[in-house]
Amino acid sequence: MVLIIDMPETSLNGSEMSEKDIKREDVFYYSDGYKITAHLYRPSDWKSDDEPLPAVVCLTGYTGRKNVATIDIPRRLAREGFVALAPDYVGYGEAEGPRGRNRPLEQAQNAYDAVTYLETIAGVNSDRIGVYGSSFGAANAVWAAAFDSRMKVIVSAVGVHDGERWLRSVRSAYDWFKFRDMVHEESKRRVVTGEKSMIYRYDIYPNDPDAIEKPVMTFEEHGAEDVTHVDIESVEACFRYKPDWVVDRISPRPVLFFAAEYDSIVPPEEIYKTYENCGEPKKLVDLKGARHNHVYEFSNSDYFEVVAGETTDWFRHYL
Repeated sequence: MVLIIDMPETSLNGSEMSEKDIKREDVFYYSDGYKITAHLYRPSDWKSDDEPLPAVVCLTGYTGRKNVATIDIPRRLAREGFVALAPDYVGYGEAEGPRGRNRPLEQAQNAYDAVTYLETIAGVNSDRIGVYGSSFGAANAVWAAAFDSRMKVIVSAVGVHDGERWLRSVRSAYDWFKFRDMVHEESKRRVVTGEKSMIYRYDIYPNDPDAIEKPVMTFEEHGAEDVTHVDIESVEACFRYKPDWVVDRISPRPVLFFAAEYDSIVPPEEIYKTYENCGEPKKLVDLKGARHNHVYEFSNSDYFEVVAGETTDWFRHYL
């Protein structure tokens, strides 16, 4: 099923966030020996003798921190009657682990362990756990769900699904060949000398004007440093990360995809290809006129309401 959403003409703010409706706890769990910090959200009126609630792991993108773009979805889910867990990735935000490395398979392990952690939480129905990911977090959501059947329902918002295909798609042919060869030469130098080379995050993929205020806002509110440079091995790991190759393993569990028409960070064709490879049940919401960061409330509250509404309905229907 494909649903095409045109630009909302008026603000869909009937579901404005209310902090009094939700409760947030700062929690942690361990993954591969590192302490992973997370926010745990639940409805504020939940009591210990109530029925256990369905839960969702909410995975952030390449910035790696629980309190950047993905902060609004777990809040919304909690207000709608879910438990939501939003973790940092290892080495990001307040989590332990070496800085300056981005290893998707390690982040997938963080996601597996997040599900295990939710199974220990009072008030969580461990048979009703889903996963939501946005941007690079969507790649981790799809990959993790393909190998962990405990993740019963999946949402992938403006997601990367083949690292090499993605990084090629945001460059001209000339720039791609130049970038690919640079990474390969640096890799050969590393294995001979043992010396690491670092690269600025936005030299790996393009920035978006909507993202400019986000790191500042997050640092001021949460005090979590932004990892701006990663090692070249992170780019190699991205090249080899291909959730598109395993998305067919998820069926018959349901997957919801979002694509943004004017997405310059993750072009919509990246999502379309993986949607085609995914088994049923599945749904694609095509956000006409939207850019990458428009799925986040800080950037565009109208599109965010569409994403939040579709996401909540998907989890409510299937989870």
